[in-house]
Amino acid sequence: MEHRIDTKLTLNDGHLIPQLGLGVWQTRSGATCEAAVLTALEAGYRHIDTAAMYGNEESVGAAVRKSGIPREKIFVTTKLWNSDHGNPERALDTSLRKLKLDYVDLYLIHYPVRERRQSWRALDVLRAQGKARSIGVSNFTIKHLKELLAETATVPAINQVEFHPYLYQRDLLDFCAAKGIIIEAYSPLTHGERLKDPKLVAVAKKYSNASPQRGDTGSQWPLMDKFSRRPGGKSTAQILIRWGLQHRLVVIPKSANRSRILEDADVFDFEITAEDMQLLDRFNENLRTCWDPTNAP
Repeated sequence: MEHRIDTKLTLNDGHLIPQLGLGVWQTRSGATCEAAVLTALEAGYRHIDTAAMYGNEESVGAAVRKSGIPREKIFVTTKLWNSDHGNPERALDTSLRKLKLDYVDLYLIHYPVRERRQSWRALDVLRAQGKARSIGVSNFTIKHLKELLAETATVPAINQVEFHPYLYQRDLLDFCAAKGIIIEAYSPLTHGERLKDPKLVAVAKKYSNASPQRGDTGSQWPLMDKFSRRPGGKSTAQILIRWGLQHRLVVIPKSANRSRILEDADVFDFEITAEDMQLLDRFNENLRTCWDPTNAP
């Protein structure tokens, strides 16, 4: 599969999701968040991932409007927070009001709290109403998914979880693939904890002289075209992102730094070999840098 910055995957409901997105967790609301989203959109990203809990939905919505890009060209995700399960419709209406959008492209249950099954039924109604084009879950284990699927005919389009070579959840990936659920990888860069791992550095060095294979993308994304001509090899962060893309994950690295946002998108002029993909797969050490839903009831 050829990957470009505008590559999309088809969800189980027929909608398309851009494979690369910008996460805005812990990105300060206001000018900082707006600038990050605007940089990403200028670079060619068309997928922005926020959440009610992040406190920056207003800033994401403002940047989407300021970008001048038609709304239907930008995929916006937000999430139902744990304390809002008593009324998911009100929670989504609040998010839409903050975003100043008529709908979101994807609405996720943020964490598998006890009320998740009744909330899933509510999300199904919100999808039917057109307030959310697609619905899914986040931080669900195989146990949580089996429980949900036993009670509904509506299969989540997405399961957003922490996923990278150091937390290579192969069983979860295989289970979701069998059910038609796409894995979306948050914290794909391990929060920086493994970017200097000598094993990973050694892999990145192999791609120092990757030859550009940009095709006609230069005319479409002038900012990225200019950035990608800079000398130097691929970074360990770029290797981690590319690994996720080649596993057919949706990948949402988070950054508010302009240069890093561009770097994270400069991953479409090379391909990791099958041998190195297998090597990276073996890096797994069950490293969790964020929430651990393993024991969530």
